[in-house]
Amino acid sequence: MTWRVAGMCGGILFAAISIVGVALTGRTALAQIGPNAKAGQVLAEKLCISCHIVGGQAARASVPADVPSFVAIANKPGQTAEAISGRIVVPHPPMPQIHLTRDEIADLAAYILSLREP
Repeated sequence: MTWRVAGMCGGILFAAISIVGVALTGRTALAQIGPNAKAGQVLAEKLCISCHIVGGQAARASVPADVPSFVAIANKPGQTAEAISGRIVVPHPPMPQIHLTRDEIADLAAYILSLREP
């Protein structure tokens, strides 16, 4: 009798662990489904704001005149997330090389494209 109870408890425990594992795996997979424009905005406000006008912020004297705003980049004809990502991965002078993960680059590109005007 003790063996059956232990076997049943072990089976229930295994099932519970399996369900939790599937739930956690599903949550992780959902978190990585696509670029996150909000996360891109946070990155932009942290890393890009010294050179670019990010979002709807007012122009500041400290932003170089020849550096396009994110709105201008987003509204460039034919602009794509891939093109934006490429410019981040292989920067052009005077843009510094910033080491970001693929997800961070995708998030930044998504944020920039979210600024596209209709």
